[in-house]
Amino acid sequence: MSALEGSSLLDFLDAPVVVGDPIGRVIYVNAAFEKAFRCEGEDVSGRDLATVFSGGAREAVLKAVASVCSGGQTSMLRVREDGRGYLGKVSAIETGTDRVGVIILLADEPEPDERLVTYHREMDEPLSEVEGALLELLEETGGRCGDRYRGLAEQALSALQRAGKWSQELSSLLKGEQVSQHSDGTLDPARVLRDVRNRVAEKFEAAEVDFELLARAQLPATRGDGELLQTALTRLLLHRLAGVRGGSFVTLSARPIGKGKQAALLISVIDPLRGGRAAGAEIEAEPRSVRENISVIGGRVKTYVDVVAGRATVIVLPLAKA
Repeated sequence: MSALEGSSLLDFLDAPVVVGDPIGRVIYVNAAFEKAFRCEGEDVSGRDLATVFSGGAREAVLKAVASVCSGGQTSMLRVREDGRGYLGKVSAIETGTDRVGVIILLADEPEPDERLVTYHREMDEPLSEVEGALLELLEETGGRCGDRYRGLAEQALSALQRAGKWSQELSSLLKGEQVSQHSDGTLDPARVLRDVRNRVAEKFEAAEVDFELLARAQLPATRGDGELLQTALTRLLLHRLAGVRGGSFVTLSARPIGKGKQAALLISVIDPLRGGRAAGAEIEAEPRSVRENISVIGGRVKTYVDVVAGRATVIVLPLAKA
């Protein structure tokens, strides 16, 4: 059917409905939509679909409509209007092989269980207490004799950061806000690398160890969480710094590799070899918290040693979907 055929039937629905043309402009809203969003069809006709909504819902609607109009696949979203939450289904309207419009059907979002809201509120306080205790413990284990205990504290802090992230995701979900799936998250690796360089530069300078970042100003986006990657790289670099002498060097580099489904970003941390290991031997020379953080964002970590080239820790991150 065309975008407007059957519109009279849509007026009998209690659920708000808005119909757009192939480029995302409003061509119809039903009576339930007019009532819920306090608008008249004539007033919103011809406007971009996203502008009919308010606040953060505009961006969610814009992305969903763009995805449906370009690819034809149904998309889901959450919107709020006047304190009322809706779950929205955005679908393409097609006639044969032609895509002639898009339709958004909204349904009332169930109110969150108050017990879940309470549980989340009660979780935040002990998480903060644990974080404070671990940070204090790290301060107390600053000497070389405390390497083992410092490593355990860093591992616990890494796990705590992941728990805190998911606690925030849960909070957003309970508030009816848009929540992206962790596996679909993307990050800008070039920016993360620059942030890492800025965080460690002063410590390298104080230790009289040269640090060099070798990466293009722009790199392809990868899947994952920028904070977790930044934490992992910072800890790995400081771990390497503790194992090299003044006058030495550590290099952080990044480059895209592979094509198609095998495309990935290769991040390497290279430093001179200390100790006699066989060439090409694989060793576990990075903190456990680094491996855990990289694993959480879908990456892989391996460390290799070569008697001539030195030691290299290689991180492989899958690229984000285009």
